[in-house]
Amino acid sequence: MQNDNDDAFVTGINVTPMVDIVLVLLIIFMVTTSLVQNTGLKVNLPKAKAAQDTEMASVTLALDARGNLSLDDKPLAEAGLVAALEDKARANPELRVVLRADKSLDYGRVVRALDEVKQAGISRVALAAER
Repeated sequence: MQNDNDDAFVTGINVTPMVDIVLVLLIIFMVTTSLVQNTGLKVNLPKAKAAQDTEMASVTLALDARGNLSLDDKPLAEAGLVAALEDKARANPELRVVLRADKSLDYGRVVRALDEVKQAGISRVALAAER
């Protein structure tokens, strides 16, 4: 004859292994994100006291000191910039373009890049600067 106490059900779930896995994943994520660097064009950004980090969905348009373009760290010819930005804007209507222009670059070149962003139908533009 069995005792009723032998048939008792476990009423709680042991969450310790799940917490261990989550903490390990968190540590891996923290380590790998600190190793990711911006490996695109070498851009010498101007300094600004009120510079802010961008947090919304964005693409990075970089202009180096020679006027070379890159879009999200991929070299790009000036002729294909509007088309590439239009494609990205179609995929995400709330897209923001972060313009990283070298501080030694001619102001007219920066304005041309901003004009091409506007031609692509993107109105949200942020200018990158160092703190």
